[in-house]
Amino acid sequence: MSSETPVVVQMEDICKRFGAVQANNHITISVRQGTIHAIVGENGAGKTTLMNILYGVFPPDSGTVYLYAQPVRFRSPAEALQAGMGMVSQHYALIPRLSVLENLMLSGEGASFSRLPRSQVRARAEELAKVIGLQADWDAPAGSLSVSQQQKVEILKLLLRDARVLIFDEPTAVLPPADAEAFFALLHRFAEEGRTVLLVTHKLQEVLEHADEVTVLRAGEVVATMPVREKPGAPPQVDARTLARLIVGEEGVLPEEEMLPGRRLGDQPRLRVEGLIVPPVRSRAGLKGVSFEVYPGEVFGIAGVDGSGQAELIDALMGLTSPTQGHIWLDGEDITHAPPAARLHKGVRYIAEDRHLRGAIVEWSVAENAALGLQREGRFGSRFSLSFTRMKEFAERIIHRFAVRAPAADAPFAALSGGNQQKVVVGRALMETPALLIAGQPTRGLDAASTRAVHHAIREACGQGACALVVSFDLDELLTLCDRVGVLFDGRMVDVVEGERKRREEIGALMVGAVKGGGA
Repeated sequence: MSSETPVVVQMEDICKRFGAVQANNHITISVRQGTIHAIVGENGAGKTTLMNILYGVFPPDSGTVYLYAQPVRFRSPAEALQAGMGMVSQHYALIPRLSVLENLMLSGEGASFSRLPRSQVRARAEELAKVIGLQADWDAPAGSLSVSQQQKVEILKLLLRDARVLIFDEPTAVLPPADAEAFFALLHRFAEEGRTVLLVTHKLQEVLEHADEVTVLRAGEVVATMPVREKPGAPPQVDARTLARLIVGEEGVLPEEEMLPGRRLGDQPRLRVEGLIVPPVRSRAGLKGVSFEVYPGEVFGIAGVDGSGQAELIDALMGLTSPTQGHIWLDGEDITHAPPAARLHKGVRYIAEDRHLRGAIVEWSVAENAALGLQREGRFGSRFSLSFTRMKEFAERIIHRFAVRAPAADAPFAALSGGNQQKVVVGRALMETPALLIAGQPTRGLDAASTRAVHHAIREACGQGACALVVSFDLDELLTLCDRVGVLFDGRMVDVVEGERKRREEIGALMVGAVKGGGA
Protein backbone atom coordinates (compact mmCIF):
# COMPACT_ATOMS: atom_id res chain seq x y z
CA MET A 1 0.00 0.00 0.00
CA SER A 2 1.46 3.34 -1.07
CA SER A 3 2.83 5.52 1.70
CA GLU A 4 1.30 8.47 -0.19
CA THR A 5 -2.22 7.23 0.52
CA PRO A 6 -3.55 9.58 3.22
CA VAL A 7 -4.11 8.30 6.75
CA VAL A 8 -7.77 8.71 7.71
CA VAL A 9 -7.77 7.13 11.18
CA GLN A 10 -4.88 7.23 13.61
CA MET A 11 -5.01 6.00 17.20
CA GLU A 12 -1.94 6.88 19.25
CA ASP A 13 -0.92 5.32 22.56
CA ILE A 14 -4.47 4.21 23.47
CA CYS A 15 -4.94 2.73 26.95
CA LYS A 16 -8.14 1.38 28.49
CA ARG A 17 -8.62 -0.57 31.72
CA PHE A 18 -11.75 -2.25 33.10
CA GLY A 19 -11.12 -2.99 36.76
CA ALA A 20 -8.21 -5.43 36.88
CA VAL A 21 -8.25 -6.02 33.11
CA GLN A 22 -5.96 -3.93 30.92
CA ALA A 23 -7.98 -4.19 27.68
CA ASN A 24 -5.82 -1.83 25.59
CA ASN A 25 -2.21 -1.08 26.49
CA HIS A 26 -0.50 1.75 24.55
CA ILE A 27 -1.99 0.80 21.18
CA THR A 28 -1.03 2.77 18.07
CA ILE A 29 -2.47 2.05 14.62
CA SER A 30 -2.90 3.98 11.36
CA VAL A 31 -5.54 3.25 8.72
CA ARG A 32 -5.28 4.61 5.19
CA GLN A 33 -8.06 5.89 2.97
CA GLY A 34 -9.69 3.46 0.57
CA THR A 35 -8.29 0.38 2.29
CA ILE A 36 -9.68 -2.62 4.15
CA HIS A 37 -7.68 -2.80 7.39
CA ALA A 38 -8.15 -6.00 9.42
CA ILE A 39 -7.81 -6.21 13.21
CA VAL A 40 -7.13 -9.75 14.47
CA GLY A 41 -6.32 -11.39 17.80
CA GLU A 42 -7.50 -13.96 20.32
CA ASN A 43 -10.70 -13.57 22.32
CA GLY A 44 -10.05 -10.84 24.89
CA ALA A 45 -7.13 -9.33 22.94
CA GLY A 46 -8.79 -5.90 22.98
CA LYS A 47 -10.11 -5.65 19.41
CA THR A 48 -13.70 -4.66 20.15
CA THR A 49 -12.63 -2.35 22.98
CA LEU A 50 -10.36 -0.48 20.58
CA MET A 51 -13.15 -0.10 18.01
CA ASN A 52 -15.59 1.04 20.72
CA ILE A 53 -13.13 3.75 21.71
CA LEU A 54 -12.81 4.84 18.09
CA TYR A 55 -16.61 4.94 17.76
CA GLY A 56 -17.19 6.91 20.97
CA VAL A 57 -18.86 4.12 22.98
CA PHE A 58 -16.49 4.95 25.80
CA PRO A 59 -13.40 7.19 26.11
CA PRO A 60 -9.80 6.00 26.36
CA ASP A 61 -8.07 6.34 29.71
CA SER A 62 -5.21 7.93 27.79
CA GLY A 63 -4.06 8.41 24.23
CA THR A 64 -5.41 10.33 21.23
CA VAL A 65 -7.65 9.52 18.28
CA TYR A 66 -7.11 11.44 15.03
CA LEU A 67 -9.62 11.60 12.17
CA TYR A 68 -8.27 13.15 8.97
CA ALA A 69 -5.25 14.34 10.97
CA GLN A 70 -7.44 16.25 13.46
CA PRO A 71 -7.63 15.13 17.12
CA VAL A 72 -11.14 14.01 18.09
CA ARG A 73 -12.69 12.79 21.32
CA PHE A 74 -16.17 11.48 20.63
CA ARG A 75 -18.41 11.47 23.69
CA SER A 76 -20.94 9.16 22.04
CA PRO A 77 -21.56 7.15 18.85
CA ALA A 78 -23.90 9.96 17.76
CA GLU A 79 -20.91 12.33 17.61
CA ALA A 80 -18.91 9.73 15.65
CA LEU A 81 -21.78 9.39 13.18
CA GLN A 82 -21.91 13.15 12.76
CA ALA A 83 -18.21 13.03 11.87
CA GLY A 84 -18.81 10.42 9.17
CA MET A 85 -17.93 7.25 11.07
CA GLY A 86 -20.23 4.24 11.42
CA MET A 87 -20.05 0.84 13.10
CA VAL A 88 -21.89 -2.45 12.67
CA SER A 89 -21.29 -4.47 15.83
CA GLN A 90 -21.61 -8.21 16.50
CA HIS A 91 -25.11 -7.61 17.86
CA TYR A 92 -27.26 -5.50 15.59
CA ALA A 93 -28.90 -2.34 16.94
CA LEU A 94 -32.30 -2.73 15.28
CA ILE A 95 -35.52 -2.47 17.29
CA PRO A 96 -37.32 -5.72 16.42
CA ARG A 97 -40.89 -4.45 16.82
CA LEU A 98 -40.38 -1.36 14.66
CA SER A 99 -40.58 -1.64 10.89
CA VAL A 100 -37.49 -1.59 8.72
CA LEU A 101 -38.29 1.95 7.54
CA GLU A 102 -38.94 3.14 11.11
CA ASN A 103 -35.53 1.80 12.16
CA LEU A 104 -33.92 3.70 9.30
CA MET A 105 -35.70 6.93 10.21
CA LEU A 106 -34.82 6.51 13.89
CA SER A 107 -31.15 6.16 12.94
CA GLY A 108 -31.28 9.49 11.13
CA GLU A 109 -31.58 11.64 14.24
CA GLY A 110 -29.34 14.63 13.73
CA ALA A 111 -28.71 13.80 10.05
CA SER A 112 -29.91 15.80 7.07
CA PHE A 113 -32.33 13.10 5.90
CA SER A 114 -34.12 13.08 9.29
CA ARG A 115 -36.02 16.20 8.18
CA LEU A 116 -37.22 14.60 4.95
CA PRO A 117 -40.77 13.25 4.58
CA ARG A 118 -41.19 9.51 5.11
CA SER A 119 -41.77 8.95 1.38
CA GLN A 120 -38.47 10.62 0.43
CA VAL A 121 -36.52 8.61 3.04
CA ARG A 122 -38.07 5.46 1.63
CA ALA A 123 -37.17 6.45 -1.94
CA ARG A 124 -33.55 7.13 -0.93
CA ALA A 125 -33.42 3.87 1.03
CA GLU A 126 -34.74 1.91 -1.97
CA GLU A 127 -32.06 3.49 -4.16
CA LEU A 128 -29.24 2.54 -1.78
CA ALA A 129 -30.75 -0.89 -1.11
CA LYS A 130 -30.20 -1.77 -4.77
CA VAL A 131 -26.50 -0.95 -4.33
CA ILE A 132 -26.06 -3.39 -1.45
CA GLY A 133 -28.47 -6.04 -2.71
CA LEU A 134 -31.08 -5.63 0.01
CA GLN A 135 -34.59 -6.83 -0.77
CA ALA A 136 -36.88 -6.16 2.15
CA ASP A 137 -40.44 -5.28 3.01
CA TRP A 138 -40.00 -1.76 4.40
CA ASP A 139 -43.14 -2.15 6.53
CA ALA A 140 -42.11 -5.52 8.01
CA PRO A 141 -40.92 -5.66 11.63
CA ALA A 142 -37.12 -5.61 11.67
CA GLY A 143 -37.16 -8.70 13.89
CA SER A 144 -38.71 -10.74 11.07
CA LEU A 145 -35.68 -10.27 8.80
CA SER A 146 -32.99 -12.88 8.32
CA VAL A 147 -29.56 -12.27 9.86
CA SER A 148 -28.02 -11.19 6.56
CA GLN A 149 -30.95 -8.85 5.85
CA GLN A 150 -30.58 -7.27 9.30
CA GLN A 151 -26.89 -6.73 8.63
CA LYS A 152 -27.68 -5.00 5.33
CA VAL A 153 -30.20 -2.75 7.09
CA GLU A 154 -27.41 -1.76 9.52
CA ILE A 155 -25.14 -0.97 6.57
CA LEU A 156 -27.97 0.96 4.92
CA LYS A 157 -28.29 3.10 8.05
CA LEU A 158 -24.65 4.13 7.64
CA LEU A 159 -24.94 4.76 3.90
CA LEU A 160 -27.96 7.02 4.45
CA ARG A 161 -25.63 9.15 6.55
CA ASP A 162 -22.85 8.82 3.94
CA ALA A 163 -20.41 7.41 6.50
CA ARG A 164 -16.85 7.42 5.10
CA VAL A 165 -15.23 5.28 7.81
CA LEU A 166 -16.95 1.92 8.34
CA ILE A 167 -16.19 -0.42 11.26
CA PHE A 168 -17.36 -4.04 11.12
CA ASP A 169 -16.99 -6.27 14.19
CA GLU A 170 -17.12 -10.00 13.30
CA PRO A 171 -19.45 -9.30 10.36
CA THR A 172 -19.52 -12.84 8.92
CA ALA A 173 -19.81 -14.72 12.22
CA VAL A 174 -23.36 -15.86 11.42
CA LEU A 175 -23.52 -15.40 7.66
CA PRO A 176 -23.82 -18.36 5.29
CA PRO A 177 -21.06 -18.62 2.64
CA ALA A 178 -22.98 -16.96 -0.21
CA ASP A 179 -23.95 -13.99 1.97
CA ALA A 180 -20.37 -13.68 3.24
CA GLU A 181 -19.08 -13.50 -0.34
CA ALA A 182 -21.67 -10.83 -1.17
CA PHE A 183 -20.67 -8.91 1.96
CA PHE A 184 -17.00 -8.79 0.96
CA ALA A 185 -17.94 -7.72 -2.56
CA LEU A 186 -19.63 -4.76 -0.86
CA LEU A 187 -16.53 -3.98 1.21
CA HIS A 188 -14.35 -3.90 -1.91
CA ARG A 189 -16.87 -1.59 -3.56
CA PHE A 190 -16.79 0.73 -0.55
CA ALA A 191 -12.98 0.81 -0.65
CA GLU A 192 -13.00 1.60 -4.38
CA GLU A 193 -15.33 4.52 -3.62
CA GLY A 194 -12.72 5.89 -1.22
CA ARG A 195 -14.39 4.76 2.00
CA THR A 196 -12.17 3.33 4.73
CA VAL A 197 -13.02 -0.05 6.27
CA LEU A 198 -11.89 -1.50 9.60
CA LEU A 199 -12.62 -5.22 9.83
CA VAL A 200 -12.46 -7.14 13.12
CA THR A 201 -12.39 -10.87 12.42
CA HIS A 202 -11.16 -14.23 13.71
CA LYS A 203 -11.19 -15.75 10.23
CA LEU A 204 -7.66 -15.53 8.87
CA GLN A 205 -8.73 -16.62 5.40
CA GLU A 206 -10.89 -13.51 5.20
CA VAL A 207 -7.83 -11.40 6.01
CA LEU A 208 -5.75 -13.11 3.34
CA GLU A 209 -8.45 -12.84 0.68
CA HIS A 210 -9.78 -9.36 1.32
CA ALA A 211 -7.65 -7.12 3.58
CA ASP A 212 -5.01 -4.64 2.41
CA GLU A 213 -3.35 -4.30 5.83
CA VAL A 214 -3.62 -6.14 9.13
CA THR A 215 -2.93 -5.27 12.76
CA VAL A 216 -2.44 -8.11 15.23
CA LEU A 217 -3.33 -7.61 18.90
CA ARG A 218 -2.26 -9.90 21.73
CA ALA A 219 -3.18 -9.32 25.38
CA GLY A 220 -4.19 -5.73 24.65
CA GLU A 221 -1.03 -4.77 22.78
CA VAL A 222 -0.03 -4.42 19.12
CA VAL A 223 2.43 -7.16 18.16
CA ALA A 224 2.48 -6.39 14.42
CA THR A 225 1.03 -4.24 11.67
CA MET A 226 1.83 -5.30 8.12
CA PRO A 227 0.61 -5.07 4.54
CA VAL A 228 -1.32 -8.11 3.33
CA ARG A 229 -0.79 -7.28 -0.35
CA GLU A 230 1.04 -4.66 -2.39
CA LYS A 231 -2.10 -3.37 -4.09
CA PRO A 232 -5.81 -4.27 -4.27
CA GLY A 233 -6.31 -7.51 -6.16
CA ALA A 234 -2.70 -8.66 -5.74
CA PRO A 235 -2.00 -12.04 -4.08
CA PRO A 236 -1.33 -12.00 -0.32
CA GLN A 237 2.29 -11.69 0.78
CA VAL A 238 1.64 -13.16 4.22
CA ASP A 239 0.27 -16.60 5.13
CA ALA A 240 -2.20 -17.87 7.72
CA ARG A 241 0.46 -19.65 9.79
CA THR A 242 2.47 -16.44 10.18
CA LEU A 243 -0.63 -14.59 11.37
CA ALA A 244 -1.56 -17.44 13.72
CA ARG A 245 1.93 -17.38 15.23
CA LEU A 246 1.64 -13.64 15.84
CA ILE A 247 -1.84 -14.00 17.35
CA VAL A 248 -1.09 -16.75 19.87
CA GLY A 249 2.69 -16.80 20.13
CA GLU A 250 5.23 -19.30 18.90
CA GLU A 251 4.09 -22.09 21.22
CA GLY A 252 0.36 -21.72 20.61
CA VAL A 253 0.07 -22.46 16.88
CA LEU A 254 -2.28 -25.37 16.29
CA PRO A 255 -2.27 -27.77 13.34
CA GLU A 256 -5.27 -27.88 11.02
CA GLU A 257 -8.29 -29.30 12.83
CA GLU A 258 -9.08 -32.82 11.68
CA MET A 259 -12.48 -34.44 11.18
CA LEU A 260 -14.01 -35.52 14.48
CA PRO A 261 -15.86 -38.77 13.76
CA GLY A 262 -18.24 -40.16 16.35
CA ARG A 263 -20.33 -43.27 16.64
CA ARG A 264 -23.87 -44.12 17.59
CA LEU A 265 -24.21 -45.44 21.11
CA GLY A 266 -27.60 -47.09 20.61
CA ASP A 267 -30.16 -48.30 18.09
CA GLN A 268 -32.98 -46.09 19.35
CA PRO A 269 -33.00 -42.38 18.48
CA ARG A 270 -32.66 -39.90 21.32
CA LEU A 271 -34.45 -37.22 19.25
CA ARG A 272 -37.10 -37.98 16.65
CA VAL A 273 -38.83 -35.28 14.62
CA GLU A 274 -41.70 -36.24 12.34
CA GLY A 275 -43.70 -34.12 9.89
CA LEU A 276 -42.99 -30.85 11.68
CA ILE A 277 -44.88 -27.86 10.28
CA VAL A 278 -44.37 -24.27 11.45
CA PRO A 279 -46.12 -21.58 9.36
CA PRO A 280 -43.88 -19.10 7.51
CA VAL A 281 -43.72 -15.51 8.74
CA ARG A 282 -42.97 -12.83 6.14
CA SER A 283 -39.46 -13.49 4.72
CA ARG A 284 -38.89 -16.68 6.72
CA ALA A 285 -39.63 -20.09 5.23
CA GLY A 286 -41.16 -21.80 8.25
CA LEU A 287 -41.03 -25.60 8.35
CA LYS A 288 -42.82 -27.79 5.82
CA GLY A 289 -43.04 -31.36 7.05
CA VAL A 290 -39.52 -31.75 8.44
CA SER A 291 -38.51 -35.22 9.68
CA PHE A 292 -35.21 -36.62 10.99
CA GLU A 293 -33.65 -38.61 13.85
CA VAL A 294 -30.57 -38.08 16.03
CA TYR A 295 -28.98 -40.93 17.98
CA PRO A 296 -26.98 -40.96 21.25
CA GLY A 297 -23.30 -40.33 20.50
CA GLU A 298 -24.09 -38.49 17.28
CA VAL A 299 -23.60 -34.89 16.17
CA PHE A 300 -26.24 -33.98 13.59
CA GLY A 301 -25.64 -30.78 11.63
CA ILE A 302 -28.16 -28.47 10.00
CA ALA A 303 -27.03 -26.59 6.88
CA GLY A 304 -28.98 -24.10 4.82
CA VAL A 305 -29.10 -20.59 3.47
CA ASP A 306 -30.19 -18.11 6.14
CA GLY A 307 -33.99 -18.08 6.45
CA SER A 308 -34.49 -21.67 5.29
CA GLY A 309 -36.15 -22.75 8.53
CA GLN A 310 -33.24 -23.05 10.95
CA ALA A 311 -34.63 -20.54 13.47
CA GLU A 312 -38.09 -22.14 13.40
CA LEU A 313 -36.58 -25.60 13.94
CA ILE A 314 -34.60 -24.48 16.99
CA ASP A 315 -37.64 -22.67 18.41
CA ALA A 316 -39.82 -25.76 17.95
CA LEU A 317 -37.23 -28.06 19.53
CA MET A 318 -36.84 -25.74 22.55
CA GLY A 319 -40.57 -25.16 22.99
CA LEU A 320 -40.35 -21.50 22.04
CA THR A 321 -42.91 -21.96 19.28
CA SER A 322 -45.65 -24.53 18.88
CA PRO A 323 -45.81 -26.42 15.56
CA THR A 324 -49.21 -26.66 13.89
CA GLN A 325 -48.55 -30.24 12.82
CA GLY A 326 -46.01 -32.96 13.51
CA HIS A 327 -44.35 -34.43 16.58
CA ILE A 328 -41.10 -34.23 18.56
CA TRP A 329 -40.03 -37.20 20.68
CA LEU A 330 -37.21 -37.24 23.23
CA ASP A 331 -36.27 -40.76 24.32
CA GLY A 332 -39.66 -41.95 23.11
CA GLU A 333 -41.67 -39.31 25.00
CA ASP A 334 -43.74 -36.82 23.02
CA ILE A 335 -42.55 -33.32 23.97
CA THR A 336 -44.09 -31.49 21.00
CA HIS A 337 -45.98 -29.03 23.19
CA ALA A 338 -43.90 -29.24 26.37
CA PRO A 339 -42.72 -25.85 27.72
CA PRO A 340 -39.00 -24.94 27.70
CA ALA A 341 -38.64 -25.54 31.47
CA ALA A 342 -39.87 -29.13 31.08
CA ARG A 343 -37.36 -29.75 28.29
CA LEU A 344 -34.51 -28.34 30.35
CA HIS A 345 -35.56 -30.61 33.21
CA LYS A 346 -35.32 -33.60 30.85
CA GLY A 347 -31.71 -32.71 30.01
CA VAL A 348 -32.11 -30.55 26.91
CA ARG A 349 -29.48 -27.80 26.76
CA TYR A 350 -29.46 -24.79 24.48
CA ILE A 351 -26.73 -22.59 22.98
CA ALA A 352 -28.59 -19.63 21.49
CA GLU A 353 -27.57 -18.17 18.15
CA ASP A 354 -27.76 -14.65 19.62
CA ARG A 355 -26.44 -14.81 23.19
CA HIS A 356 -27.59 -11.28 24.04
CA LEU A 357 -31.14 -11.95 22.88
CA ARG A 358 -31.65 -15.41 24.36
CA GLY A 359 -28.48 -16.69 25.98
CA ALA A 360 -27.51 -14.17 28.63
CA ILE A 361 -28.50 -11.10 30.64
CA VAL A 362 -25.59 -8.75 30.15
CA GLU A 363 -26.42 -6.66 33.24
CA TRP A 364 -25.92 -9.71 35.47
CA SER A 365 -22.67 -11.20 36.70
CA VAL A 366 -20.79 -14.08 35.10
CA ALA A 367 -21.94 -16.35 37.96
CA GLU A 368 -25.60 -15.44 37.53
CA ASN A 369 -25.41 -16.04 33.79
CA ALA A 370 -23.70 -19.39 34.39
CA ALA A 371 -26.78 -20.44 36.39
CA LEU A 372 -29.33 -18.95 33.98
CA GLY A 373 -31.88 -21.56 32.94
CA LEU A 374 -30.56 -24.06 35.48
CA GLN A 375 -31.93 -22.31 38.55
CA ARG A 376 -34.88 -24.73 38.85
CA GLU A 377 -32.66 -27.81 38.99
CA GLY A 378 -31.87 -27.55 42.70
CA ARG A 379 -28.07 -27.38 42.45
CA PHE A 380 -28.08 -23.70 43.42
CA GLY A 381 -30.67 -23.98 46.18
CA SER A 382 -34.46 -23.85 46.14
CA ARG A 383 -36.52 -21.90 43.66
CA PHE A 384 -37.17 -19.32 46.39
CA SER A 385 -33.60 -19.04 47.69
CA LEU A 386 -30.60 -19.41 45.39
CA SER A 387 -27.03 -19.62 46.68
CA PHE A 388 -24.75 -17.12 44.98
CA THR A 389 -21.77 -19.05 46.42
CA ARG A 390 -22.84 -22.16 44.50
CA MET A 391 -23.35 -20.09 41.35
CA LYS A 392 -19.82 -18.73 41.70
CA GLU A 393 -18.39 -22.21 42.16
CA PHE A 394 -20.16 -23.43 39.02
CA ALA A 395 -18.97 -20.35 37.08
CA GLU A 396 -15.40 -20.91 38.27
CA ARG A 397 -15.53 -24.44 36.85
CA ILE A 398 -16.66 -23.02 33.51
CA ILE A 399 -13.93 -20.38 33.60
CA HIS A 400 -11.28 -23.02 34.26
CA ARG A 401 -12.45 -25.61 31.74
CA PHE A 402 -13.13 -23.22 28.86
CA ALA A 403 -10.28 -20.78 29.55
CA VAL A 404 -12.63 -17.82 30.00
CA ARG A 405 -10.75 -14.56 30.46
CA ALA A 406 -12.75 -13.03 33.28
CA PRO A 407 -11.54 -10.96 36.25
CA ALA A 408 -13.64 -13.10 38.61
CA ALA A 409 -16.78 -15.22 38.66
CA ASP A 410 -18.72 -12.34 40.18
CA ALA A 411 -17.49 -9.83 37.58
CA PRO A 412 -20.09 -8.19 35.32
CA PHE A 413 -20.88 -10.31 32.27
CA ALA A 414 -20.72 -7.12 30.17
CA ALA A 415 -17.04 -6.71 31.11
CA LEU A 416 -16.12 -9.83 29.11
CA SER A 417 -15.22 -9.76 25.44
CA GLY A 418 -17.77 -11.22 23.03
CA GLY A 419 -15.77 -14.42 22.62
CA ASN A 420 -15.44 -14.93 26.37
CA GLN A 421 -19.16 -14.31 26.83
CA GLN A 422 -19.78 -17.06 24.27
CA LYS A 423 -17.52 -19.44 26.21
CA VAL A 424 -19.65 -18.93 29.33
CA VAL A 425 -22.83 -19.71 27.38
CA VAL A 426 -21.26 -22.82 25.84
CA GLY A 427 -19.81 -23.93 29.18
CA ARG A 428 -23.18 -23.62 30.90
CA ALA A 429 -24.64 -26.10 28.38
CA LEU A 430 -21.72 -28.56 28.46
CA MET A 431 -20.33 -28.59 32.01
CA GLU A 432 -22.51 -31.64 32.65
CA THR A 433 -23.46 -34.14 29.95
CA PRO A 434 -26.86 -33.23 28.50
CA ALA A 435 -29.35 -35.63 26.99
CA LEU A 436 -29.69 -33.38 23.94
CA LEU A 437 -27.68 -30.31 23.00
CA ILE A 438 -29.29 -27.82 20.63
CA ALA A 439 -26.57 -25.45 19.44
CA GLY A 440 -27.15 -22.44 17.19
CA GLN A 441 -23.86 -21.07 15.84
CA PRO A 442 -21.97 -22.42 18.90
CA THR A 443 -18.57 -20.97 17.94
CA ARG A 444 -19.82 -17.52 16.97
CA GLY A 445 -17.06 -14.98 17.60
CA LEU A 446 -14.53 -17.53 18.89
CA ASP A 447 -10.88 -17.69 17.90
CA ALA A 448 -9.36 -20.87 16.44
CA ALA A 449 -8.20 -22.36 19.73
CA SER A 450 -11.53 -21.71 21.46
CA THR A 451 -13.46 -23.08 18.48
CA ARG A 452 -11.46 -26.28 18.69
CA ALA A 453 -12.08 -26.53 22.44
CA VAL A 454 -15.84 -26.18 21.92
CA HIS A 455 -15.85 -28.82 19.17
CA HIS A 456 -14.04 -31.27 21.42
CA ALA A 457 -16.36 -30.49 24.33
CA ILE A 458 -19.38 -31.29 22.14
CA ARG A 459 -17.70 -34.51 20.98
CA GLU A 460 -16.79 -35.44 24.56
CA ALA A 461 -20.41 -34.97 25.68
CA CYS A 462 -21.65 -37.14 22.81
CA GLY A 463 -19.05 -39.76 23.66
CA GLN A 464 -20.63 -39.90 27.14
CA GLY A 465 -24.11 -40.51 25.77
CA ALA A 466 -25.43 -37.10 24.68
CA CYS A 467 -26.56 -36.26 21.18
CA ALA A 468 -26.18 -32.85 19.56
CA LEU A 469 -27.97 -30.87 16.88
CA VAL A 470 -25.71 -28.12 15.55
CA VAL A 471 -26.99 -25.33 13.32
CA SER A 472 -24.19 -23.43 11.60
CA PHE A 473 -23.62 -21.33 8.51
CA ASP A 474 -19.96 -22.39 8.56
CA LEU A 475 -19.75 -25.42 6.28
CA ASP A 476 -16.22 -26.17 7.46
CA GLU A 477 -17.55 -26.44 11.01
CA LEU A 478 -20.30 -28.84 9.95
CA LEU A 479 -17.90 -30.96 7.90
CA THR A 480 -15.39 -31.13 10.77
CA LEU A 481 -17.78 -31.73 13.64
CA CYS A 482 -20.84 -33.56 12.38
CA ASP A 483 -21.49 -37.23 11.58
CA ARG A 484 -24.45 -36.40 9.36
CA VAL A 485 -25.68 -33.11 7.92
CA GLY A 486 -29.32 -32.37 7.16
CA VAL A 487 -29.86 -29.68 4.54
CA LEU A 488 -32.80 -27.29 4.80
CA PHE A 489 -34.09 -25.52 1.70
CA ASP A 490 -37.24 -23.41 1.74
CA GLY A 491 -38.38 -25.00 4.99
CA ARG A 492 -37.92 -28.59 3.84
CA MET A 493 -35.29 -31.15 4.82
CA VAL A 494 -34.21 -31.91 1.25
CA ASP A 495 -31.51 -34.45 2.14
CA VAL A 496 -29.32 -35.87 4.87
CA VAL A 497 -25.72 -36.46 3.76
CA GLU A 498 -23.08 -38.61 5.41
CA GLY A 499 -19.95 -40.56 4.58
CA GLU A 500 -18.46 -39.86 1.15
CA ARG A 501 -21.39 -37.57 0.26
CA LYS A 502 -20.47 -35.20 3.09
CA ARG A 503 -18.66 -32.73 0.84
CA ARG A 504 -18.79 -28.95 0.59
CA GLU A 505 -19.83 -28.98 -3.08
CA GLU A 506 -22.76 -31.36 -2.58
CA ILE A 507 -24.06 -29.61 0.54
CA GLY A 508 -23.68 -26.20 -1.12
CA ALA A 509 -25.69 -27.29 -4.15
CA LEU A 510 -28.47 -28.69 -1.94
CA MET A 511 -28.56 -25.46 0.11
CA VAL A 512 -29.45 -23.33 -2.91
CA GLY A 513 -31.74 -25.85 -4.59
CA ALA A 514 -29.34 -26.43 -7.47
CA VAL A 515 -29.87 -30.20 -7.13
CA LYS A 516 -32.73 -32.20 -5.73
CA GLY A 517 -31.98 -34.26 -2.67
CA GLY A 518 -33.26 -37.66 -1.81
CA GLY A 519 -35.24 -36.39 1.18
CA ALA A 520 -34.54 -37.03 4.86
